[in-house]
Amino acid sequence: MQSLSYIENMVFRKLVILLGFLLGWQHVGAQQQPIAEVFCGAELSYADVNFTRLYNSLINLTPGAKVHLGHGWDVAAQVYLPIVNEGYADRYNMVRLNMANISKTFRFKRARQYVKVTAGLFGKEQYGGDIRWMWPITSWLLFHARMGLTDHWALGTNIWEGTAESEFNARNFSFTGLLGASVWLRPWATELRATGGRYLNHDYGAEGEIVRHFNHCSISVFAQYHEYAPSAYIKNGHRYSGGFRIVMMLPPYKKQKNKDVVVRPASNFRLTYNAQADGYSMKKYTTDPEENERTYPIQIPWGTGLFNE
Repeated sequence: MQSLSYIENMVFRKLVILLGFLLGWQHVGAQQQPIAEVFCGAELSYADVNFTRLYNSLINLTPGAKVHLGHGWDVAAQVYLPIVNEGYADRYNMVRLNMANISKTFRFKRARQYVKVTAGLFGKEQYGGDIRWMWPITSWLLFHARMGLTDHWALGTNIWEGTAESEFNARNFSFTGLLGASVWLRPWATELRATGGRYLNHDYGAEGEIVRHFNHCSISVFAQYHEYAPSAYIKNGHRYSGGFRIVMMLPPYKKQKNKDVVVRPASNFRLTYNAQADGYSMKKYTTDPEENERTYPIQIPWGTGLFNE
């Protein structure tokens, strides 16, 4: 029987070939004028794991930019600027690059098929390739999937302390594969989601979520079932977890399409509470600096994709 690492290497080779084909295929025509979005938000991380203070806390400013090249091509980048670090590792005192990647979106509207291919540096310190697929079958049913092959990277510097880090591993590529479905209950603007598969740490799990969408806010409750996860903070480990998420969209809600460069705050504020988070189970990387659970990774005419943010 072939080992899993051998299978992952074979998948990696095929994924690279597929990425090259898809990224190289585009319509030939007049190039649209690039439009850039420059934005900045803030990120707060905290954990109640220290007896000497109520919470360990980490606050970063998160400036970023997106450049829309036309024909479905986009470039995205983001940097983390540390403001407060109480209890987290010293490496988080560095100015760190969070992501820098290029993506191509394919829209097959007649077949209701939408595909987005991304390559480069992703969030959660992963780099490689990512493919997302969405299929709105009816006005109330959506299928979606995600496949990626990534490895660890890190790039940061602290000029005041004279420290830096630069890591690009190529020895432990991780295959991520997720498959899910969503049901849209239009009278109540409510979405039922189910997703499962293989996650970043080679672990398997499934999640169910109920999301209530408002004009500029989405509130959800979720439950997860995953492989046994030993934890230093949870006695005897666990297989279950759950909590709630809040995604609040920030103004301006309508995109300014008549400008070459738009400067604005981050598009959203997110709050996630997981009652038994262990920092290991069901981890996912991000490919968009403003990725969230309300805005779909591909703009589609379904669910919240019909909202006028």
